[in-house]
Amino acid sequence: MERTLKWSLPLLVLVNVALVWSGVLEAGTAILVGAAIELLVALIAMRQVVIAIRRYRRDRAAGLDIETAVEDGIAVIFPRTVARLVALEPRIWIALFKWAFRRRPLAPDEFSYHKRSALGAFLALVLLTLPVELLLYEILIPWPIVRWILLVVSVYAVFWMLGLYASLRVLPYRLDAGGFKIRYGVLADGFVPYNLISAVELQRRKSPDQEGLRVVAEQDAAYLAVGGRADLTLHLREPIALHGLLRPHPPVRTLHLASDKPDQLAVELRTRSSIETAPHNTAPALALPLAM
Repeated sequence: MERTLKWSLPLLVLVNVALVWSGVLEAGTAILVGAAIELLVALIAMRQVVIAIRRYRRDRAAGLDIETAVEDGIAVIFPRTVARLVALEPRIWIALFKWAFRRRPLAPDEFSYHKRSALGAFLALVLLTLPVELLLYEILIPWPIVRWILLVVSVYAVFWMLGLYASLRVLPYRLDAGGFKIRYGVLADGFVPYNLISAVELQRRKSPDQEGLRVVAEQDAAYLAVGGRADLTLHLREPIALHGLLRPHPPVRTLHLASDKPDQLAVELRTRSSIETAPHNTAPALALPLAM
């Protein structure tokens, strides 16, 4: 029932627009049908908004962070994939605001992973080339309205990139009471209960990708890499799924993670997971070849 209601809201809006513009019905009938559809849309929307607010309050009371609670609330109104996209916009701006105005040192149970990120260098390059790009718009494009549109889009894209980089800074890994919260900014996240961690291995590994989340089914492993590298590996007793931008990825039993302080993070994870200290291994390990 809830799934049907999630899809019914956007579908009813589309039906209403189609009836208005198609001219299939007579004017009087179209007005009555349109009014009935709009009333139904309003009633469904009001119901879903009330449920969404209740879900948000319940999640916050249960200890979820604001971003996750907002996404869960929106997921009451829209399908989960749409909810993640809708929630991404405010999360980007919240991260940018915190980075710009509310920076704070990491808490003892937080660990950063952003220092090798190529996103910072790419962002600096974009900021340096943006004035040249805007100047070329003025020189090459004769239509003022097009220049204004391109200006707005370019500036908006830069702020989005700033927000993505900011999210790497303000959303670190976190050791919660019940498990390990893993993140790659707003683009990936996951939660590993301590009782599922069987071993923590300090070993640098090359990643299939330069940045972010990548699941390699052949290895039964997921990489959360920064700068093309992961610094420590978690071996799990049971597979878990990490969430990407739009959907969960297939569950895996091995997690290769980037960290700015892998030694300290490994000690904390072993302590909280009641794992005996493993020998330190700094030899680089190559990822297995990926199937094409």
